[in-house]
Amino acid sequence: MKCVYEASTGLDAHMILNLLEQRGIPGRITGEYLQGGIGELAATGFVRVLVADEDYAAATQIIGEWEAIQPPEEKARPETSASIALRIFIAGVFVGAVVMYWLMRVSTN
Repeated sequence: MKCVYEASTGLDAHMILNLLEQRGIPGRITGEYLQGGIGELAATGFVRVLVADEDYAAATQIIGEWEAIQPPEEKARPETSASIALRIFIAGVFVGAVVMYWLMRVSTN
């Protein structure tokens, strides 16, 4: 058996395997249960989709076609005004709590 796809998660691997099986190419997934050991294993490259040697060329072509129609990966979006407002609100609550604590300490002395 040959590796035709290295997935980042078990879900990705199952999706690719399902795509191949829809086209009549059986396969299997290895390493999917190793995700629980991420802290002690390499973080990527251990969930793989394997197919028989004779199906390798057809499987790589199907995966290549699938990857070609995928939308481009989104780049990090700039902060929205809502996230900035939330940060300002949290900072205001913190500053208000510190001022109230200081005022309570001063008034009791």
